[in-house]
Formats: sequence, C-alpha cells, structure tokens
Amino acid sequence: MPEMVETYYQNIVGADGTILKRELLTRLGPNPGGPSLEEFFLKISPEKSMEITVNQIEIAARVYENSGTACSVNVDNCTWLDDRLKELLIEAVNRYATPLVLEFTELRPMPPPDEINAVLLDLKRHGVKLALDDFGTGLNGISVFADYDFDIVKIDRKLTLGLQERPQKLQVLAHVLDLLNLLGKDHVVEGVEDDAHLKALVGVGFTTFQGFVFHRPAPVEELL
Repeated sequence: MPEMVETYYQNIVGADGTILKRELLTRLGPNPGGPSLEEFFLKISPEKSMEITVNQIEIAARVYENSGTACSVNVDNCTWLDDRLKELLIEAVNRYATPLVLEFTELRPMPPPDEINAVLLDLKRHGVKLALDDFGTGLNGISVFADYDFDIVKIDRKLTLGLQERPQKLQVLAHVLDLLNLLGKDHVVEGVEDDAHLKALVGVGFTTFQGFVFHRPAPVEELL
C-alpha cells in the first residue's frame, strides 16, 4: 500500500472525564491527493483489512498490560463474508485473551442476523464486548438494535451536532437513549466537541462520550 497505516488512540470517557476505555484508530500517513480513510478501506482487500484489525488487537493487549484499560478495535463488515476471516478474528481474540471491544463499522450493510449472531455469541463467550459503530449515518437502520447481539451502540457525531440550532434533534436522541436502555445496551456518543454540546447530552441522560472536548486522537506509542 502506498499509504502508511498508523495507529492512534482516543479516550472514551464518563461525563466527568474519567477514562473508561480507549478506541484504537487507523490513520493514513501524509499522501496529498490520496484516498480518504473510508475510501482506503473500501479499496483494500478483506485480508488486508483483517491484517490491520489483528495487529490492533495485539496493540490493545499491550495497552491493557501497561495501563489496565481495555481498548476497542474496528472490524470491517467484510469479515462476515469469508469463513477464514472469521477464523482469523476469533484466533486473535483467543491468542491475547484480554478485555476487548470490537466495533463493527457500517461501510457495508450488516448481513442477515442468522448468519452472524452465532459468531457474535462465540466472541462474547470469550469475554469480548461488541459495538455497532457510527449509528445514524451508515447503511443500517434502527432494526439493528433488536436484530443483532451488540452490547454497545456508538452514536455518530452527525446525529448530535447542531443541537442548539435544531433542538428537535435532542428529542430524537432522548428517544434513542430510551430504546437503548429498554434493550439493555450501553452507548457511546461520538464527536462531542464543546462544553455546551456535552451539557445538552448529559441533560437528556447520556453518560459515555468520545470527542475533542475530552481528548484528541494521539499516536498509540504514548501508551506503550
């Protein structure tokens, strides 16, 4: 690949800034005119995508050993299209056996529930938490809440920006939170950028956040 793939991290925190866990993020090195991160992942092979994921699972284990803080790692939905990719993912989880969250991206629609829930359950048996990433902007609808065995739903920043200008968005988010609580799922609100933004979200009951108001992504070497 012409791009240099680097791993960064960002803290996931409570409303008071307490670090709850960390997300490992893939970043591309300088490449003027090159693809965006989303284009990059759509372009590379499923095997290359899984190679990046397995490498980050190893890094997550090292971070946990150093700090006692669990990490989340992104997994491309293409994993479900190939039995060998599923095997590689489960092998990596078993190899390191440390607390871990796997975040499934929405670059592609989720396959039918009966095709993947058995694999999700197997991962959960090994102590892995499962998250749906970027809810609200991807290809999947609200039915994923009930159809798939995710423990955590990450709410995309596009659903939460502009709350002051469009207060009805806050009402929608309050109903989303009610539904998540009813189903017993945890949440993370992404892209929280200032104190007013945070205060509005806390006011309707959100408790777990990720964003620049708390922490900007930084090279993972800081933790290692």
